[in-house]
Amino acid sequence: MSAEEEQTKKQTDEAQQEEPAGAAQPVEMAELEFSHLIETFAVQALISLGKVMNPITEKYERDLTLAKYHIGILGVLEQKTKGNLTSDEDKLLNELLHNVRMAYIDASGEKKT
Repeated sequence: MSAEEEQTKKQTDEAQQEEPAGAAQPVEMAELEFSHLIETFAVQALISLGKVMNPITEKYERDLTLAKYHIGILGVLEQKTKGNLTSDEDKLLNELLHNVRMAYIDASGEKKT
């Protein structure tokens, strides 16, 4: 074995020793977009309103205070980004805000189960 091959083998062996067997490989992340941010808050609001199942507990739960908080964040984003969004982003934000506000009104009138 040549000196170059020995060096390559040594580096490979060292790299394998540093990583435990089955170590997670880096995950390719999706491109960050404003739409992902506002959709995240909208989904959190719907989970808090009991309209969408909580993926962690696998139950429908209602916490109107938390829902109001997430809706408030969307409202702040609407105010702070006014005039700086693309037409598609603006339309999506307005639609999401309308939908979660209507869902909040609906959930506020329901009896807690």
